[in-house]
Amino acid sequence: MGWFDALRAAFLPERTAEADHLPRQLLREISQMPRLTGILPYLAWQEDARLFVLDQGGFGEREEHAIGFCIETLPQTGASDEMEKVLASLFVSCPPGTGIQISLYGSPHILPLLRAQANLLPSSASIDEADSDERRHGNIFRLLARRRIDHYLKGIGQSIFGHQTYLLRDFRSVIAITLPLDPESPADVDEALRIRESVHATLKSAHLPGHDWGPGDLMNFTADFFDHNRLFAGGTSRPIEWNENLPLRDQLSDLEVASRVGDGDIRFRKAGGDESVLQLFSVRQYPRFFRLSGMNYMIGDPYQLALSMPCPFLITMGAVSLDYESARTKAQMKAARATQSAGSYMAHFQPDLQERKRDWDMVLKTFDSGRTVVGMYHQIALVSKVEDASRCEHAVRAVWRARGFDLTKDFYLQHQALSAALPMTLTPGLQADLRQFGRINTKTADNAVMTSPLIAEWKGTQTPVMTLFGRRGQIVGFDLFDNTGGNFNFAVAALSGSGKSVFVNEMTYRYLGAGAKVWIIDVGRSYKNLCELLDGEFIEFSDERQNTICLNPFSMIIDISADMEMILPLIAQMASPREPLDNYGYTALGSAIKRVWDAKGRAATITDIYELLQTGRLSLEGEYERDLSRLATALEPYTRHGVYASYFEGDANIQFDKDFVVLELEELKSKKDLQSVVMQLIMYRITQEMYRDRSRRKLVIIDESWDLMGSGASGSFIEAGYRRARKYGGAFGTITQSVDDYYKNEATKAAINNADWLFLLRQKPENIERLGKEGKLSLDEWLKRQLASVSTEHGHFSEIYIHSPMGSGLGRLLLDPFSMLVYSTRAEDYEAIKRLRDQGLSVSDAIERLVIERASQ
Repeated sequence: MGWFDALRAAFLPERTAEADHLPRQLLREISQMPRLTGILPYLAWQEDARLFVLDQGGFGEREEHAIGFCIETLPQTGASDEMEKVLASLFVSCPPGTGIQISLYGSPHILPLLRAQANLLPSSASIDEADSDERRHGNIFRLLARRRIDHYLKGIGQSIFGHQTYLLRDFRSVIAITLPLDPESPADVDEALRIRESVHATLKSAHLPGHDWGPGDLMNFTADFFDHNRLFAGGTSRPIEWNENLPLRDQLSDLEVASRVGDGDIRFRKAGGDESVLQLFSVRQYPRFFRLSGMNYMIGDPYQLALSMPCPFLITMGAVSLDYESARTKAQMKAARATQSAGSYMAHFQPDLQERKRDWDMVLKTFDSGRTVVGMYHQIALVSKVEDASRCEHAVRAVWRARGFDLTKDFYLQHQALSAALPMTLTPGLQADLRQFGRINTKTADNAVMTSPLIAEWKGTQTPVMTLFGRRGQIVGFDLFDNTGGNFNFAVAALSGSGKSVFVNEMTYRYLGAGAKVWIIDVGRSYKNLCELLDGEFIEFSDERQNTICLNPFSMIIDISADMEMILPLIAQMASPREPLDNYGYTALGSAIKRVWDAKGRAATITDIYELLQTGRLSLEGEYERDLSRLATALEPYTRHGVYASYFEGDANIQFDKDFVVLELEELKSKKDLQSVVMQLIMYRITQEMYRDRSRRKLVIIDESWDLMGSGASGSFIEAGYRRARKYGGAFGTITQSVDDYYKNEATKAAINNADWLFLLRQKPENIERLGKEGKLSLDEWLKRQLASVSTEHGHFSEIYIHSPMGSGLGRLLLDPFSMLVYSTRAEDYEAIKRLRDQGLSVSDAIERLVIERASQ
């Protein structure tokens, strides 16, 4: 050995020693070290019964088995008295000794829903393969989707905003039941199945339908707390697949993960990477009064942004059902002792003795009313980076303290606390361990219901065409066409500057990407950038001197009998633009339309109706009627003799050749009567287009609708158009600046009354009250406060309150910098893009350069 090798051997022995040089005894001891997951009771899965087999895990002196099952349900957004009463039966239907755990997990795993949304975009491959260069898709929808997903994934590990704590997450609610039954006994298995059906029925009655977990669900849920890279790696970790030949708990741990139990936490490190920390807290003192709806604030205050949860977390309420008679006897004894103490001389110096007496008196009343008590605890688990641990601890204490809960950190009891926090761990062994350390308190079943973490934020509908985020970060996916029990129409109300054009741009992009055909009728060119970027068709209506577009309604008719419901109110709008025609005028106009159609068919024009009415007779044998001549005079501007002749003489030549069509009516703004007629003719032409292909989704968006729709017969036309769109798989959407705008004329009233979806951005308080008076919303104080708090922070988000038959909730529209510029209607952004386009750049390249320039400033 040379001198250099000798030095290396002296100072770096681990670099040169062979594996065989390690003592075999040391290797044996390392291999036999217990894993942290060994404390869990997860043993096996019974495939036939779809139940879990549990043992005592790291607790209990003798081997004992139990049966368990987990039901995942959607968190509710609020609670009613009826829901609270129904849920109380959960604790009555289970045998004594049953462990019931209700957990709410603030999970950072939003990527599955984002993938589901991206997979709606036009492509044969899925977003799962996006890491492969040859699989990357070049279409603009995929490019925008990748930017958006990258932007959102930055917000799962750290705040997406610099000025406030705001993490993106998905709230998951799980009800886990651990039954003291023998999995080897067929009778006990049958009893477990009966109890599971009973729990399902109870949850369904409380509007909490759920699905049963399999082994993969349990392992992938629980593994997050033993391998923190799954939480901080942006969703790139592979899901765990169940191996029936191994105990379930042994499949949770990754051999690359090392854990170290400290005085007040458990620290984890994977493959020599960054260290993360798991902190555990329990409730030491409860508030005197609390309702289930209050649990909405335990995940962060939706109105006070300083009270938020800055990391992934798990909240668990654990309850042990007790034997009714023995619990009642014990309660009577403790109540008698509390009464005696409260009447003693020492009660003058210990006021809490009176409170203790009141508490036990309440417990006795609970028994007298036929209800029961349980052993209850609450456990909170936080997962964070080491450097964020202190901040996370202060945050969770502040959130719970604001609602009257006093938290204590679990020192030296981390194994017990971690096991108690995870679902389906409340076996007899853990129950005994918790009692031994005084961590289970006797409470009424109502107390357990009221403090169950079942309340979070609305998660949306089944199909994530659109994506928003709640104030506590919940990802919200929804689709207008999921409302199979009603219509697909929507109404948007937003004050100027609150982000309505941005929201509609996003809706357009998402539905185009999902394969729909989209038309936008606009005044103001708010959608020109998006139209050019997505290779749409931009049709501008000029004044009569330069006009080349013909909208003769007769040449659009397919079936006069079916189309009369739209043609008649449309021509009535021409004849009386400011007020509805009377019955005589309506009937006469209908007869004239039918006679002209019978005579000339699709070659007819408005001039033919005019000439027939001008004679004062609808037929040769009829008497002269002056009112018919007056109708003819009202129609004259739309005939070949009138100023608007170019719009209506000849065959209709407006064609919709592309999937995205923007119809710009800015030049007609000064001619309100003509503008409303043109708008209705466009709607009629679009419904005819809908008829051609009923299998494809269609979306029609009318911006500044109250101004475009006009008065007169517009209301009847709108109702007919909305009715027809529903049959053809289409949706109409209208946009106004204020809720009051929807009640300015019959047309806009019809629009909002026939819209099942309502999107409210920032509104004035008096406008919110109007919705309640008109019966569109059932306003209570909670909803009024929520609607009044809707806000917009330019450059960060726009808040939107969604009301629909599928559910309601508040969401934030978050955009990446590229999308912000694409959707922007601000003058400085428009001019900056125009300047770069004048230099020869495409819209996409111009926006890309602008994003880079502004990021470097």
